[in-house]
Amino acid sequence: MKVCCKFLVAAVIVFIVPAAAGASVGGNAIPKYSYAQIFAGSSTIDLVPSTNGSGNVWGTRCIISNTNDAVDIKFTVDGGTVRTITLDPLYFEQDAIGQLVSGWVPMDIAFSTSIHIQMHNGATTGTINCWASWGTN
Repeated sequence: MKVCCKFLVAAVIVFIVPAAAGASVGGNAIPKYSYAQIFAGSSTIDLVPSTNGSGNVWGTRCIISNTNDAVDIKFTVDGGTVRTITLDPLYFEQDAIGQLVSGWVPMDIAFSTSIHIQMHNGATTGTINCWASWGTN
């Protein structure tokens, strides 16, 4: 391959790849961190209240006091349909004081106009603590 062609290919990689990376909402987002706690049965609480603007949700993490307290994390992206992930403490690791820890559940949920994240527990009354890692542009 001629030197001029190699230079052209290198220039395309240098200028096109960053432009494509910039198209991802997450690369430009200002990081945020949210926390919420549920201690009453059959409760729903905001983990991330409704926002305006674009951004990304990078992950969630929960600590639950007992194995009977699964938590539903509900995502409403751009005002659309609610999507739910159930975090079941039967599959969590146990920490030194007996709490059940999900660890960070990685996500890459891009939103253009808004995000709203809620947590909901069932009828049990154990304490559930959750965090979300997210950001807006």
